[in-house]
Amino acid sequence: MYLRVDSEVVFGVYHAALGAQTRSPVLICPPFGWSEVCSYRARRAWAQDLAARGHATLRIDLPSTGDSTGTSDDPQRLQAWSDAVSSAAAWLGEQASVAAVAAIGIGLGGQLICRAAAAGAPIEQAVLWSTPAQGKALLRELRTFARLESTQVALAQSEEARPSPPAANARDAEPSPAAATVLEAGGFALSEETAGALAALDLAQLSFTAGRPRRALLLGREGIDTDPRLCEHLRASGVEVALDAGEGYGSMMAEPQEARPPRDTFARVAAWLAEAPAAGSRAGGIGDAGSRTAGASAGEHAESPEAVAGTAAPSSHPARPAASEVPELELTLAGARVRERAISVEQPFGRLFGILAEPLDAPPAPLTAVLLNAGAIRRIGPNRMWVEIARRWAARGVPSLRLDVEGIGDADGDAARYRDVAELYVPELVDQVRAALDALEQAGLATPFVLTGLCSGAYWSFHAALADTRVTAALMLNPQVLFWDDAQVSQETVRELRKAFLRRSSWARALRGGSSVTRAGELLRALPTGIAVLARRRLAGQRMAAPGDEALQEALRQLDRAGQRALFVFSGQEPLYEELARGGGVERLQRWPQVELVRIPGHDHTLRPPAARRGACAALDRALERELASL
Repeated sequence: MYLRVDSEVVFGVYHAALGAQTRSPVLICPPFGWSEVCSYRARRAWAQDLAARGHATLRIDLPSTGDSTGTSDDPQRLQAWSDAVSSAAAWLGEQASVAAVAAIGIGLGGQLICRAAAAGAPIEQAVLWSTPAQGKALLRELRTFARLESTQVALAQSEEARPSPPAANARDAEPSPAAATVLEAGGFALSEETAGALAALDLAQLSFTAGRPRRALLLGREGIDTDPRLCEHLRASGVEVALDAGEGYGSMMAEPQEARPPRDTFARVAAWLAEAPAAGSRAGGIGDAGSRTAGASAGEHAESPEAVAGTAAPSSHPARPAASEVPELELTLAGARVRERAISVEQPFGRLFGILAEPLDAPPAPLTAVLLNAGAIRRIGPNRMWVEIARRWAARGVPSLRLDVEGIGDADGDAARYRDVAELYVPELVDQVRAALDALEQAGLATPFVLTGLCSGAYWSFHAALADTRVTAALMLNPQVLFWDDAQVSQETVRELRKAFLRRSSWARALRGGSSVTRAGELLRALPTGIAVLARRRLAGQRMAAPGDEALQEALRQLDRAGQRALFVFSGQEPLYEELARGGGVERLQRWPQVELVRIPGHDHTLRPPAARRGACAALDRALERELASL
């Protein structure tokens, strides 16, 4: 579903309460950046758990994130995020015919809940997980994460990295201009203006004297307690505070294919919500319940909030933008209007889910693009690239679908299966891609199709093209493998052993500036290359033959006969490229006229560096233009 909030359109998923609704509705507010990506499936499981317990639940993507409108460069993001939370809470209360709702926020999401409540949002109960009192603490974590990434890249380039083997005829991406100075971590950026607004945010300076929230449950995380300043300020404001350890945070924030929903904490939060008294009475909670000690009691009206994010308080609560449900999203890019809407594709196990972007001001082009999951990352793609590409291509006239296959994003199915990486390379997922093509064709979308994917999504693109002549081009970013068999598991292990290992001395250098050892360890576990993988990388130098060369040549022969094209885009030191180059496979690859190979800057598989993303987007845009010209 979509909610229009002022000039923003917020994407959300609404989970109706099962049975007669008898409990407060719940709004789930996400963290920022890579944490948001990792925890997406766990938040979906949480919403389903709450709905099964009788809580209608809405989870949203903040403006400029996920499937909502906006970009990271847009101004006043902190205010836009707070307005989205406030308006979504009001909309949710209206659906349930209640005056106030409960809200769950993780990291930044918890800070936004507090900011919205202080400005008068109808939030009566707040669950704040790993929520620091100051925005500076969030920025400090992001900067630490960014330093760790920089150290990882530097090691890949110098300490243990070997120059990539030369390859004849490999096309290098054009040099990219330097990126603007912003804070970027995990491939997600904050503008200088947004970072400044967060740096000025101090929840302990907000006024909660309006009686909202009445209750708050503060959750810590492994090795890190709840913020005592926030706890004390809430209590001093008359909020009944309970504390909990927040077990399972680390497992929720693991890589998307490894992340697990912390169901024990889900159950404890549900029990705390169930203890909510009738309005105006008092209640205890988990752990240290606390009591009202100062400030206004529930039901009293507050004066205007104190300074919010470093700005002077107005004389009264600012008007909250009304949220209105709309059937689809519309936006304008480069003067062209684009429409987005959700679609589903029924399967024996449930449904696939996707977001279709279509042009509104011009006839659609005679082809349709489909962007596939990058590993277990949902349909927004690595670093939200698929959202930007799909909208840009739709403005160009090309309908573009961002697809979730089984167990990923909002598709049905068991996400736990992908803890075994081999499950990302099973034939059923290629069949699901083809089922989505069938659904698009039946809905009147133009054939042929262009498929785009990174990592396992590149593998699905390649094999869908081999299986389906409706696919005119497979555009593949950093494929790890092109053919999978049981021996591939050992190949993957060797590849990991080859890569750079983050030694403790490097961690210490990266962490200068004051993060605790516990926090550093947690951040390392949150890196897109997990700590267990890093530990295996100490050994290096093993070699193997380029995989599947005969099979690859036969596959390219088949594509050539069918008039289908293939684009391979590799960033620096990608294992598959190096293996092909050592065995002469790159030269053999490029003998085929329908094959193009492009090298892009950077040494990161998921294209977190801005220059890598720009190079990849340029290569994909050129390939799309080539397909349009050929039609």
